[in-house]
Amino acid sequence: MAKALALYSGGKDSHYSLVLSYRNGIIPYVLVTAAPLREDSWLFHGVNVSWCKLHGEAMGIPSFLIEVSGRKDRELNEFKRGLSRVLSLYPDVDYLITGAVRSRYQLEKFKELSEELGLRLIAPLWGADELILLRRESEELGFIVTAVQAYCLDYGILGNPRTEEVFRSLLKAYRECGVSPVGEGGEFETFVIRSPLFRGTSVALSKARKVVYPNMYVGYYIIEHAYLI
Repeated sequence: MAKALALYSGGKDSHYSLVLSYRNGIIPYVLVTAAPLREDSWLFHGVNVSWCKLHGEAMGIPSFLIEVSGRKDRELNEFKRGLSRVLSLYPDVDYLITGAVRSRYQLEKFKELSEELGLRLIAPLWGADELILLRRESEELGFIVTAVQAYCLDYGILGNPRTEEVFRSLLKAYRECGVSPVGEGGEFETFVIRSPLFRGTSVALSKARKVVYPNMYVGYYIIEHAYLI
């Protein structure tokens, strides 16, 4: 089976892309997560990414965190340098997995990155119907919303572990306000807590806090302590 390096945020899309890769015979061999120093990164999620290490432990694969500035003109090159260091440890990796769904900017940048690193890009979610994808992710994964960054999203979904309730709320926001059902435009971010890839474990949150800015239609659920059970 082919081995892959996964570009990983810990959210539902990046994680579900691993599920589909496994089904297609491409094995995620190592997780690499970007940690932007700015909240307005064009390419990378920033909320709670340090906890991706728990996903690596749950799946039994190594994970790496690469710090980037978050500046549009610099972050991709910064990330590429970090990826090159990781790849030197895993020379038998052939593929780069991304969870991109409809952002052509992201897809083109990651395709460029993969070619420069001598890898083949695989985007299992690309072009998927967003409503169908959200339903499948809600049925097969457990996840919490960790950021809302758009008008019409309910702050009550922040940190709510009842995935079906979250699904209904996101569907309502899509129907009433056109919010992307998968949040790829940055409307919301998620963190996976249950998955068939976690080998019988799940992520438990023992300490977290909400930070809400109603006038800006922004809210965050900051994980302060988590562990595997």
